[in-house]
Amino acid sequence: CTNPYGWTKFMIEQILMDTAKANSQLKIELLRYFNPVGAHPSGRIGESPNAIPNNLMPFIQQVAVGRREALTVFGNKYNTADGTGVRDYIHVDDLAEGHICALQHILKSEG
Repeated sequence: CTNPYGWTKFMIEQILMDTAKANSQLKIELLRYFNPVGAHPSGRIGESPNAIPNNLMPFIQQVAVGRREALTVFGNKYNTADGTGVRDYIHVDDLAEGHICALQHILKSEG
């Protein structure tokens, strides 16, 4: 891990694995994902903030639909081709499907 946030995630995973090892009736799945984006077609999962967004994707979406004129990118000293940061995103539908698959895996392993 390279920062305190990463270490907290790692340590929580360790605690969960140790607890599951100590209690064979406890089943766990560890899911690592970052930056969920998008919305379910129903509108029940996702985001469309009315106030100032607190992450990047709503800003991009607001520019795409004309709610904002432009997107401002901060930072230009990262080790990438254009100097800006690189982020990974996962669509909320894929995230929900991943949770369902993890639960199905736990249920199968109980047999």
